[in-house]
Amino acid sequence: MLVSDPRRYGPGDASNVLLRLVEADRQRPELTNALRELAAGGRDGEIHAVLAAAPSHAAYARLWRALCAAIEKPSPDEGVAARVFAVPWVIVCGASAATTLPCVLPDVAAIASILEEKGVFGASRNLGLGNALVSIEALERLRPSEILEWSRAPGTRDVPPAPIELARGAEEVHVRFLLGTAIAPAHLPDIVETGANVGAWGTPALRAMSAQLAAAGVQVLAMPRPPAGLYTAAFSGRRAGIETGFNLFMSNAVRRFRMTVGDPAVSVSSHAGGELRITLSTVLDDSLVEGFRWPLHPADDLEEVEAAVVSMIRECRLPDPHCAAGVLPDRTSTGALLFPPG
Repeated sequence: MLVSDPRRYGPGDASNVLLRLVEADRQRPELTNALRELAAGGRDGEIHAVLAAAPSHAAYARLWRALCAAIEKPSPDEGVAARVFAVPWVIVCGASAATTLPCVLPDVAAIASILEEKGVFGASRNLGLGNALVSIEALERLRPSEILEWSRAPGTRDVPPAPIELARGAEEVHVRFLLGTAIAPAHLPDIVETGANVGAWGTPALRAMSAQLAAAGVQVLAMPRPPAGLYTAAFSGRRAGIETGFNLFMSNAVRRFRMTVGDPAVSVSSHAGGELRITLSTVLDDSLVEGFRWPLHPADDLEEVEAAVVSMIRECRLPDPHCAAGVLPDRTSTGALLFPPG
């Protein structure tokens, strides 16, 4: 591990049955079933409480995976079951003037037709796709009991679109989600499995979505990620958006450094509040500093994040970064965000 983990987990609770199941890692079906029962009973507060009490990343990640399995995937004994899903879209865009993309698709049937033609839906039938592209926050606000209930009452859901506000000139990365419901026999592969290979359908879907979002003076590239249950999609979409934003930052920032002073030094640091910061700087000009903030989800694998950061730094043909020791403050004494030089 290159840097310290800046996240803070809960105190644990030896009396909590769920946390005891987490520690006994072989008891995964029991943990999933127990979480499904809590969600079915509307006991969302208890679910959130046990997540908050998880004493480590390993415990939190096990709970998180079990919760997603409990509320997103139908039980094999349900016969024909509904699967509520979301397709994440990483949208890279730039505008010649301040612009708003409404994120309401004028022809969602065209998107559905492409996905069906490419076999994304598999054995699923009675597909319903919403025409709104929704935010990560909208998915994360959903209660576990609500997501479980959706799978028991099929139909598209009224989740409002999240418009994209674009400033003039700068390239930006945004993440939005296309929600849908598909019905399939519970024992057969559903859309999450049949749509997992984005290479088989991603290019035509990218073209279709980019065309739907097109606006005068705006360049749009809308890249799909595999469909998943709602919490899982929010988690994977967040990671994909941050990683795309980091790659864009590195490409542009390194180019600017090389045009002025040459290769920058790179540092990676952990900060209170639960995020990594990547700083580009040079000893030739103290005022030339650029930084990127990578917020960590409690279930993120820190080593995987570090590997993605180092991989992009090496792609830019830069030496491995300097890693700051410990967890640093969020801000300096003046209140400015702290980006330590390399």
